[in-house]
Amino acid sequence: MLFAQIADPRLNFWNDTNGSLTLWVKIVLGFVAGVLLVLILSRTPPQYRKYVIGTSTFIAGVVYILLWLWPAPINRQAATLPQGPVEGVGFALDDAIQRVSDFSNIIGGLFLGLGVFSLVRIHGRKLVKQQQDWGFSLVLLICMVIMVVVGYWDFPSRIAADADKLQIQANWSNINYARDLLFNGLLQTMDSAMFSLIAFYILSAAYRAFRIRSVEATILLAAALVMILSVMCGVTYMWNSGVNAMTQHIVQHGAAPGAPLIPDSGAFIQNFKLNSMSDWLQNTLQSSSLRGIDFGIGIGGLAMGMRIWLSLEKGGLSA
Repeated sequence: MLFAQIADPRLNFWNDTNGSLTLWVKIVLGFVAGVLLVLILSRTPPQYRKYVIGTSTFIAGVVYILLWLWPAPINRQAATLPQGPVEGVGFALDDAIQRVSDFSNIIGGLFLGLGVFSLVRIHGRKLVKQQQDWGFSLVLLICMVIMVVVGYWDFPSRIAADADKLQIQANWSNINYARDLLFNGLLQTMDSAMFSLIAFYILSAAYRAFRIRSVEATILLAAALVMILSVMCGVTYMWNSGVNAMTQHIVQHGAAPGAPLIPDSGAFIQNFKLNSMSDWLQNTLQSSSLRGIDFGIGIGGLAMGMRIWLSLEKGGLSA
C-alpha cells in the first residue's frame, strides 16, 4: 500500500493492471520487503530500536496535532491553490490525513495478523505437546481455519455487481448457507449465550455492591431497583396502572362537592410512574454523572496520549 495513492501513474509503483503477473510480483516483493524490515527492526538492539519507534510515533502524532490546531480549509475545490503559507500548510495537512489514515489501517491489519500468529503459535504448541486441554485448542484452530476459508470464499459474492440478489435467500449458494450457519447460527448465538452467563455474575456483583450498609448504598439500591423494574414490561404496566388509579381517586375525592373535576390536581402523582422515574434518573442524575466521568476520562486520555506521543512512558526515549 506504500505510495499506492499517488495520482501520477508514472510515479505510482503499483500502477499495473489488476490481476496481472507484474502486479502480483510487485505485491510479493512488497510483502518480502515488509517482512525483511520487521526482521531488521526485531534484530536491532533495544537502545537503537526505541529511537526508531519514538521518531515514528512523534511524526504520526504531529500530523493529527496540527490537523486539530491548524486552520482547516473550508469548501476547498480540487483546482484551488493556497493563498499564503498558512493556507498551504492547511492544504498539505488536508491531503496528508488520508494517507496517514491508510497507514493506520495497515498497522491495524498488521496487529490483527500478529494476534492470529500468536493464537496459532500458543495453541499449536499446546496441541503438538498434547498439554492439558489440548482438545479445546484443536477445536479452536479447526473452527478458525474453517471460518477464514468460508469467509473469504463467500466475500466475493457479496461485493459483486449483482450482490443484491443475495437479499433473497432463494439465490443463496452452498457457501452462503455455510457462512450464515457459521456466523449467524453459531458464532453470534454463542456470543449471546456467553453474555447471558455473564449476566448472572453481574447480578451477583450487583447484590454485593448494593447491600444496604449506608445511606449512599441505600440510594444506589433504590435507583438500581427503579431502573431494573422499568425495563420489565409487566411490572411497569401494573405499577403505572396503580398510579393512574391513585391519581383518579385523588381527582375525584379531592375536589369540592359539586365542583367540576380538575384533572391536573393529581398530576404530581404521575411523576411516580416507573418510566417517569427511570427517565428522570437517566436524564437528570445519570447523564450529568456520565459527563463528569467522560470529562475525567478525556483528561486522562489526553495526558496518556501526550506521554505516548513524546515517548515519556516506560520504554520510550527517556527509558
